[in-house]
Amino acid sequence: MQDPSKAFDISSTSVLDLKAELFKQKEEFEKQKVIAKNQPVSAALRKAAKKPGIWERQNKGVLERSHRDELEIVETSTLEASRAAMERKAKLYDRLSKTGITDDALAEEVLVDFDRKAWEQPSDDEPTNVKDKSEDPWVEYVDEFGRTRVARKSQVPKIESPVIGPTIPGDDNESISDELLQRWEEAAKRELETGNGPIHYDETKEIRTKGVGFYRFSKDEEERQEQMRALKQLRLETELKRASRQTIKEKRKAQLDARMDMIRAKRQKKSSKSESKPTQTTENTITEPHISDVTNTSNISTTDSTINKTSNKVLQLSEQAVNDLLSDIRRQIEIKKKTDS
Repeated sequence: MQDPSKAFDISSTSVLDLKAELFKQKEEFEKQKVIAKNQPVSAALRKAAKKPGIWERQNKGVLERSHRDELEIVETSTLEASRAAMERKAKLYDRLSKTGITDDALAEEVLVDFDRKAWEQPSDDEPTNVKDKSEDPWVEYVDEFGRTRVARKSQVPKIESPVIGPTIPGDDNESISDELLQRWEEAAKRELETGNGPIHYDETKEIRTKGVGFYRFSKDEEERQEQMRALKQLRLETELKRASRQTIKEKRKAQLDARMDMIRAKRQKKSSKSESKPTQTTENTITEPHISDVTNTSNISTTDSTINKTSNKVLQLSEQAVNDLLSDIRRQIEIKKKTDS
């Protein structure tokens, strides 16, 4: 590269010759422009400028696709030669950037100041502060919200455990004194020894929405036990009533099934009798009901009445048994209360 501080000697005559040549070319261009503007256009050119016909019109995008195909069809040898030339130039550029240009003829031809580049760029022998990837691997960690994250080891935030209790100023890692720790242990033991009964769940220390079935027990132990006994009694009553309803439902279903079976059997018997005896029907004669049909109807009505009576008796007996059982439970609870007091 030539020295930028070096000046070129240019005479005034060469500058005037350059201006004259430029003016001459400009005048010639203006003349050609005027001649082309005044020249008449032939009929063939006007016809060619018209809009093409339907059969001469090409599909949309045909020219673009053909042009794109021509650009894509490139010989492999040309690409390989271009790649080899680029690699050769890149190697030469790296070598000149590191060592500079020693040949004066080459320095006059190139337009890059490689001497300055070699002076400004750091050498490969100098140590760098960039860490190797093997020293900073990918690791998994759990953030403060409990989510699993993947990041570099150097990017993982360091969570420092808070120091509980007083510390000595100037030393963050020093723990509390043994005397203070012993004092806290003794206070915790005294609190456990003087505690009133077992520790129960306290809903006031948990901030959340409770469900419909939530029941708040008393903090007093005796009142708490009384509430639990009442809840157990209500649960027992509910289970007994549920069982009695289930038995009544099953009995009713059995009675209904028996009644339906009896009606089906009677209908089947009646249909078999009517098929065995041919019937003679006329328009003017009216047949009287047979005495057996009347007896069958009476038997069905009496059976229905007896079933209803028995179901009512079963309901009365089941309700009475449930009431007796509940009265016994209440009596036992009252006796237990008296014995406890």
